[in-house]
Amino acid sequence: NCSYFKHFTPGETSEIFEVTTQKEYSISAAAIAIFSVGFAIIGTVCVLLSFRKKRDYLLKPASMFYTFAG
Repeated sequence: NCSYFKHFTPGETSEIFEVTTQKEYSISAAAIAIFSVGFAIIGTVCVLLSFRKKRDYLLKPASMFYTFAG
């Protein structure tokens, strides 16, 4: 049996390890992905406004938003 590791739990009280996905991890991963996409969109808006209207001071916030997205 591939899911039975006797050397990790020696003796009579060895248990079968079950692999289950936890719903909390999936929800938190989806929330992090949504925030990441949001930061990337805000960074893109800052870059486009900076290049269109020659506002160079918007490039620093854009770089921070891209860093947060990563």
